[in-house]
Amino acid sequence: MTNMASYTDPTVKHDALLLFEAVDSNPNGDPDNAGKPRTDLETGHGLVSDASLKRKVRDVVQFQVDEGMLSPADRYQIFIRRGVSLNAQLEDAYGALGQATGKGAKADFVAKSAEYMVARYFDVRMFGAVMSTGNASAGKVTGPVTVGIARSQDPVLPIDMGITRTASTQEEKKDNASQMGNKSVVPFGLYVCRVHYQPTRNNQVSEEDLQVLWTSMANMFELTRSAARPDISVRNLFVFSHSTSLGNAPARKLFDSVTIAKVSDLDLPRTSTDYTVTPPAAKSLPDGVTLTTVV
Repeated sequence: MTNMASYTDPTVKHDALLLFEAVDSNPNGDPDNAGKPRTDLETGHGLVSDASLKRKVRDVVQFQVDEGMLSPADRYQIFIRRGVSLNAQLEDAYGALGQATGKGAKADFVAKSAEYMVARYFDVRMFGAVMSTGNASAGKVTGPVTVGIARSQDPVLPIDMGITRTASTQEEKKDNASQMGNKSVVPFGLYVCRVHYQPTRNNQVSEEDLQVLWTSMANMFELTRSAARPDISVRNLFVFSHSTSLGNAPARKLFDSVTIAKVSDLDLPRTSTDYTVTPPAAKSLPDGVTLTTVV
């Protein structure tokens, strides 16, 4: 592993390749298709949305805050949370800055409110946010981190499983106690996601922030297991770090240097051991680029 400072340096560009496997699980249900696993209808490859992946990062960060693992906690709050109004949090920001809410806030105060939100909320600082939805506008923030849609290395074929429940739903219908349901899972899929960190002017991201990001991505499926996704695990997280903010090589060239191949001519991979994942040797990297194997 390379020097930790290289992949947590907030002043330079980073390109990361995340690989995770789903075994007998639904990694990301499609609400437009009865919650079945997302797939590319033309190729059959499995898909996981960027929103789903960022949700899991947020959940891991929130867990660390709740457990007292991140300090100061006020810097690692999560803006987009289940059951929490976004506008209410924006109004809290106005209150903390001594500004009355209402339409037509001056541009300089909108900017101050945005700075407050960036400083307080980890997900705003990293992913950005649109915060102009109510009477306490904080404008729009573009984050330095971009998470792509994950795609399976090979096509997947989701399985629909019929399930039954012995308990009745209503007291008066005990004679019809057996209830039918269904669940859809992917037998196996190795998913690949590309993540980019591009430092920006007036960047408020710290070295610790990047450490939290990579750690949370490495553990993103550990806290979200359920009956629908009991076995999803991160297999690899490779971070390519440049020596400049512009970058020393195209991201695509770096990602292509990681070889993902089936160990034999298997038509139906069913485990991660059916693949070999080989990162590039340090001596083959472009000048100014280092590689950190986080997982």
